[in-house]
Amino acid sequence: MQKKRILIVIAAGAALCALGALLSAAVIKSKTVRVAFYGVEKEIQDGVKSEIGNMNLGRVRYFELDDSAALPLGVEKKYSLLVAKNSLALKQRAKNFVPVGQGVMEALPISVRKSTLADGANYALPILLDHFEISYFEPGRKTLGLEIPNNYGALLRYLEAAKKEYEIPLLCAGGNDKDLLGFASAMSEILYGADEYKKMLELVRESSAMNKNTLPEGLTRVLDEIRAMQEKGLLFPKWTKTSLNDIRYFMREGKVAAAAMFLSDRRKIEFNLIKYYNDSFFPRYDNQAEHGIIAPQIVAVLLASKNNAPLILGQLSSSSAQENLTNISLLAPTAARAEAVDRQADDVRFWAASSSAGALGGIEDECDVSRERLRALAQRIRVYLER
Repeated sequence: MQKKRILIVIAAGAALCALGALLSAAVIKSKTVRVAFYGVEKEIQDGVKSEIGNMNLGRVRYFELDDSAALPLGVEKKYSLLVAKNSLALKQRAKNFVPVGQGVMEALPISVRKSTLADGANYALPILLDHFEISYFEPGRKTLGLEIPNNYGALLRYLEAAKKEYEIPLLCAGGNDKDLLGFASAMSEILYGADEYKKMLELVRESSAMNKNTLPEGLTRVLDEIRAMQEKGLLFPKWTKTSLNDIRYFMREGKVAAAAMFLSDRRKIEFNLIKYYNDSFFPRYDNQAEHGIIAPQIVAVLLASKNNAPLILGQLSSSSAQENLTNISLLAPTAARAEAVDRQADDVRFWAASSSAGALGGIEDECDVSRERLRALAQRIRVYLER
């Protein structure tokens, strides 16, 4: 009997120890900040980790999600914070996220805040901006006595004048789906204005989601304008097959008067080539319409209001953190008072802040379809332009 009692006591003690261990693990897990990254460059991941590390929050775990697949369902139940490219997928799930406090958002210009606004609340904090822009060859511009175009008509006249001296008035790496869609997005926005551009995006989304072989009329009207530029010799006729390496080559040969590209791609070109190119936003067709700029955003999404996750958003919006992130990524900061890494990044923030519609996503960001369907869409655009 005594032996049986001893065994019972031992068993009870073991059960209590196990229960204690489980409770301890649960407490640790509940206090752990779980930060997930989705489709974000390693340099930006490292910058965010560094900022969080400086906060001395205790236990923080990091996860890199597979961006070759769709953003997992229920992500808000598994992680405390998500750092990702802003997209339609995030906007559609906005009601599942913790709204960002206005005290945090006030660090950003009003127009920049609009990029994550849904149903009257901000579902994410924009922390960095990319930008699809035009870079003009400055020595050639000055030799020809031309001004940076301030409207679409002036852009066409600029390219006509440049055609007399340069083999390639305007070039874009359209062999890359991202740049092809970026160019189509920028041209759509400047021709339509922000509101009509968003309506066109809805048609493109519907077409891509249904895997249609035809392109919506709203997009083909823009492609017709691009094709007219090709036929007039203003846009390199083989731009839909051109790569970033091709741009480097033509720049080295002194053949390019202007190049359309993302700021992030500009950073990949050797300084001794790109230093002669002065960047600008795409000039608008109708300055009376409300316009934005095609400026994809890296955002931080608050998934849990407990623990220290909300404090991280405040840190990422601070001038010191923004300066570190722009220095690491070479993209534009979003905080109004943060010092940008250089003039190019500072210009992007200014253009986004001074545009009434703010920073807009491109076709790639605003179509919630698989990569395969995006590739198919890009290929249909190429076929249309090359026919």
